[in-house]
Amino acid sequence: MPYLRFATGDRLRLDGEEMPGVVVSVEVEGENSVESLPREGKAGDVHVLRGYRDFRVRLTLRLAGPDPLAEARRLQAKFAKSKTEPLRVVHPHLAARGVEKALFARLVTREEGGEEGLYAVLELTQTEPREALKEANAAEEARLQGAIQGPVAGPPKEGAQAKRNPPQEPKPPRYVEAFVQGQQAALGLVGGGR
Repeated sequence: MPYLRFATGDRLRLDGEEMPGVVVSVEVEGENSVESLPREGKAGDVHVLRGYRDFRVRLTLRLAGPDPLAEARRLQAKFAKSKTEPLRVVHPHLAARGVEKALFARLVTREEGGEEGLYAVLELTQTEPREALKEANAAEEARLQGAIQGPVAGPPKEGAQAKRNPPQEPKPPRYVEAFVQGQQAALGLVGGGR
């Protein structure tokens, strides 16, 4: 897995190769996924937590070399190749927020009036490897299956009540037993019992 290593005030390194531009700022954004539901006849909404969104990482680079446009092209070409492959990101700020792997999401370049050079904003999205997602999904499904089955009715099998009242085979009523054994006379169906 390729790695992306950087430090604020220094160059970005992608798999050991030094990239153009100097990192001037690092921003990590994470948020809860909250759904607002209106309440009928009452003021205000009910807010329901639906989960967590992936972290977004924004790296702002200053491209101020002799040819900033060539640096922007080189940056675009390098990150266009790694669009589908996760990168292992190495930076203390990202590690503190729990971001270890990310995908290249977007590259924005901009010019500032009165300044030479360009700014490039490199945006990454946190990701997990497929194996970790499969394990997490399997564990969640096992937990849900346990919840679906639910508790078993009756006293616990090893409890005091179960010892006092041992389980017995349920018996049908006597008239049903007689009918099953062919004794219709016992039921009054044969011989004018009606």
